[in-house]
Amino acid sequence: MPEPEPPSRDADKAEAGRSSDEQKLRARLEALKSELGDAKARDEAEQQGKSGSSSNASALGAGMRAASEMVAGVLVGTGIGFLLDRFFGTKPWFLIIFMMLGMAAGFRNIYRLGMRPTVPPGSNDRGGPQQGH
Repeated sequence: MPEPEPPSRDADKAEAGRSSDEQKLRARLEALKSELGDAKARDEAEQQGKSGSSSNASALGAGMRAASEMVAGVLVGTGIGFLLDRFFGTKPWFLIIFMMLGMAAGFRNIYRLGMRPTVPPGSNDRGGPQQGH
């Protein structure tokens, strides 16, 4: 079996060049890691800011829905009462009764809307049964 040749001067220079390249790559890797950490911190800060504005938008949507539930209940009740009064000639009794029923229905819908359980933002729970678990 032939004996291995001793390393030459060219091999020593290649070793030194390689270790210098490795040092440069390691330095670049560390710089990229720190940049990545800064970018993650910025993204988390933006997400916290967005979650506040999305909760405001969610609250605004819930308020608009509650208002529309109330208005719709009153309008439907008033319309039914008005039509029944015209048909039976009993002005304003059915109008008053059905307007009050419409208000009660509107309040009931708002109550049901308020009693619905809330889901934290970012949750994937859709409220239905989970399949495969």
